[in-house]
Amino acid sequence: MNATPAPKDVQLGMPQLPAPDYPADVKARLAADAQEVIARYPDSRSALLPLLHLVQAEEGHVTRTGVRFCAEQLDLTTAEVTAVSTFYSMYRRGPSGDYQVGVCTNTLCAVMGGDAIFEELKEHLGVDNGGTTEDGAITLEHIECNAACDFAPVVMVNWEFFDNQTPRSARQLVDDLRAGRTVEPTRGAPLCSFKETARILAGFPDGRSGAVEATGGAGPASLVGLRLARGEAPAGPPRTTSSHPGRRRPPRSRPAGAPVSRRPDPPQLARRPAADLGLRRRLPGRAHRQGGGVMTVAAEFGGASRPHAGGTTSPEKVLAPVLSAFWDDPKSWTLETYLRHEGYEGARKALAMAPDDVIAYVKDSGLRGRGGAGFPTGMKWQFIPQGDGKPHYLVVNADESEPGTCKDIPLLFANPHALIEGIVIACHAIRSNHAFIYLRGEVVPVLRRLHEAVREAYAAGFLGKGVLGSGLDLDVTVHAGAGAYICGEETALLDSLEGRRGQPRLRPPFPAVAGLYACPTVVNNVESIASVPAILNKGKEWFRSMGSEKSPGFTLYSLSGHVANPGQYEGPLGITLRQLLDVSGGMRPGHRLKFWTPGGSSTPMFTDEHLDVPLDYEGVGAAGSMLGTKALQCFDETTCVVRAVTRWTEFYAHESCGKCTPCREGTYWLVQLLRDIEAGRGRLDDLDKLADIADNINGKSFCALGDGAASPIFSSLQYFRAEYEEHLTGKGCPFDPAKSTLWADNDAHLGVNA
Repeated sequence: MNATPAPKDVQLGMPQLPAPDYPADVKARLAADAQEVIARYPDSRSALLPLLHLVQAEEGHVTRTGVRFCAEQLDLTTAEVTAVSTFYSMYRRGPSGDYQVGVCTNTLCAVMGGDAIFEELKEHLGVDNGGTTEDGAITLEHIECNAACDFAPVVMVNWEFFDNQTPRSARQLVDDLRAGRTVEPTRGAPLCSFKETARILAGFPDGRSGAVEATGGAGPASLVGLRLARGEAPAGPPRTTSSHPGRRRPPRSRPAGAPVSRRPDPPQLARRPAADLGLRRRLPGRAHRQGGGVMTVAAEFGGASRPHAGGTTSPEKVLAPVLSAFWDDPKSWTLETYLRHEGYEGARKALAMAPDDVIAYVKDSGLRGRGGAGFPTGMKWQFIPQGDGKPHYLVVNADESEPGTCKDIPLLFANPHALIEGIVIACHAIRSNHAFIYLRGEVVPVLRRLHEAVREAYAAGFLGKGVLGSGLDLDVTVHAGAGAYICGEETALLDSLEGRRGQPRLRPPFPAVAGLYACPTVVNNVESIASVPAILNKGKEWFRSMGSEKSPGFTLYSLSGHVANPGQYEGPLGITLRQLLDVSGGMRPGHRLKFWTPGGSSTPMFTDEHLDVPLDYEGVGAAGSMLGTKALQCFDETTCVVRAVTRWTEFYAHESCGKCTPCREGTYWLVQLLRDIEAGRGRLDDLDKLADIADNINGKSFCALGDGAASPIFSSLQYFRAEYEEHLTGKGCPFDPAKSTLWADNDAHLGVNA
């Protein structure tokens, strides 16, 4: 291969000191930009991540000169800046191409074709991972989950989405980039250079005319649940079949209500009886209460009592669009559209109430956090002390990167004002004058929309001084991260927002007492905050009319994988995967469900014996897993469980912050064992060793990342130990990875190569 090798992360030898300075005119320009960035934050060090994006926008990577500049602007040492810049994956450490082409190889994308795409591009471009083509046009990297699992497999170019790719379409994409031809992202503005993208990440608006509008709508997968709830046939996600990235494959769905295909298991995949899984068989006509109570749907959504398990019903009665109700509007993200759909009416009602009354109202509604743990939202707000004399802060965790979780990205992309209105209500309730939206940096199209929505809100008086004529003064800062899954943990997020490495803090004190800048802080998920306006506007009784007794309300379920119609399905808590598959078209034709995750990769997996588990916090917990973020990754019988678990474990090892020994060392050794097992190089007693290492991580790491790494190990050994053993006795993986790809069946039928 005659291409530039990947830059080394570590260079031995004495450092070259001092670093050269920028030319005077460049330094003056950057210093003016830096002061604008620093002014967004109460503490100047919080500007470090955006300043690193800024210097990367200048030279294409973080140089020693850039590190020196950041240190001078923030009165830090170069060692402090270097420690932060080397922690996050989005900061480049050496020169690279104009276009960063990233192929998602996390489990779902990998299984559905991401691995094949990456291998194809490596061979076609003549580079390895991290390498740059000789013409300097493209740097190729494999990347972790980018919150687009419903569009898998996904390729990113300068952090813009190219959905539902194949090896052929990806090859055409890079050829077009190298030839200078115009390339249109699936859900993004026309591509700009990597340096220009970095400037947007630093918090400066995309100055190109029409860039926000050019990003288009939410995309077919994001709209599939809404269309079904209206009684419409889903348009189906784009399925590329040729060298044209934009050519669409016909939808592969069966009639709504048709039964889920369930073929008998081959002997090596035999599962334990239902009794061993802690499940009861559901009898027709019996409303089970293993979850939080009998599920109901609000009457205005065509609601009815929950149908018996295994029965079928229409999508209109199962689904309940609220947050997604107008995602298909031609300009759903604009303030004008939001106001046409009763936007900011909830905020008006909340601002007329006393702060404590707002907290009590949200608490009485039963809203539980939608970010994973399900902690009552109103109760979390109630923990903020009163009369302490310190500033109070609200931090919205928009760092969605749990593999399988892809609900907050379309929500922010299609309806950002729901979040901003929720922020107004929450800040009034907790007596806060400053809120931060910590958005993962890998989703530039969403960042554009958020910047524009915040600008609109300020211009209309929904943010700023005296919001809506009240006594509330409120500022909102949008802060782009730089690539670190650990920042989804609330205290690691706070450290990152303060300009440090994203590592979890020791608790107590909890954020409600000493959070951001050691002040009382509420950290909430995007969907949690965005759900609040509808509760204030339509009433807590309306909210409780949906869902179950202990898990009331509506929520977004992310359905992805080997299903006919992946996408976002908004419905009441307590529906089942069987119901979602029944109304959405089921598994891809000719295949059956093998295993699935109820809440993303960190939750113990389920099998098709769990199709009737109510998807609420109590029901999923009673069945031995966690509802988490409602990330329903579905895999059919073509998928190797060992391969899937290995990819997940590689993700957790890569994303471990390194602070604690059980996670740092344990995830490393889990990966080594799993790779050997997948290749058939291990021994049968390695399975016990695998479980033992996972047990030494679970409950013993500093934060829940270690628990998340252990979950797929435990559950896969519980349900599929025979498959692990077959890898070892057969000296290799018995599965053909080509059969699990997105294009496997359709290309054979259509006579078209991928």
